[in-house]
Amino acid sequence: MRIAALFTVLLYSFIASSEQLDVVVGWDKPPYVMSADHSGFELELTRAILKELGHELSPIYVPFGRTARLLKDNAVDIALTLNKAHKVSADILSDPYVVYQNVVVTREDRNIAVSDLASLRGKSIIAFQTAKNVLGKEYGNTLASQPNYLEMARQDRQVNMLMLGSVDAVIMDRNIFSYFKAQNDAYADDAVTIHELFPVSAYCAGIPNPELRAQFNVTLKKFFEDGRYQALLARFRLENLFDKLVEQQSHINES
Repeated sequence: MRIAALFTVLLYSFIASSEQLDVVVGWDKPPYVMSADHSGFELELTRAILKELGHELSPIYVPFGRTARLLKDNAVDIALTLNKAHKVSADILSDPYVVYQNVVVTREDRNIAVSDLASLRGKSIIAFQTAKNVLGKEYGNTLASQPNYLEMARQDRQVNMLMLGSVDAVIMDRNIFSYFKAQNDAYADDAVTIHELFPVSAYCAGIPNPELRAQFNVTLKKFFEDGRYQALLARFRLENLFDKLVEQQSHINES
């Protein structure tokens, strides 16, 4: 037992002191992950944190569903964009470093009232791929069986189809929508309405090495406190959703 424990300590020490760390991340999700130039908010934040710790980030891009599996197989040092829903041990998750929120987006000039999922019945909708699996049973029962409901992997096309008036609504992360809308000057004067039907979701990094995980958390906290986190959000034109997360958790605690 002592030999095994010593081996484990030595192994973690070796990983923590290595200069290059394998970081697995899902395929393109601009502005969070942009594999073409190894950039995006999540990669740049993780790269900056690891650099401060004396490490170099080596990205590995995989379909999103394989991220947790690679982590469980000890094939990588860090896995991004995880939470307890991904069936990984909460013990290896870092503090939350990014918050997403899926929303319903409509063109303002369509004057579409959206108060709940039922109000979207009969509307033409394009959602992100796997939305019916991610957004819950009620969502699947209410919308996914509708003949005018479609899921699409290319989220830039979702935005284009909404802005061109081809569909009534799109369902996707609010920051991803804003990013793609801003890429096309033709949409600059076209107002949209954001309908917040879904909760915000916090995501963590999966880091099996306890020493590295602790260092990551301490450095992430510094980034929050000294403004570097907000500056990076601004660089990628992301809305900071941590306030919404705190508000959501407060409502849960009160109920």
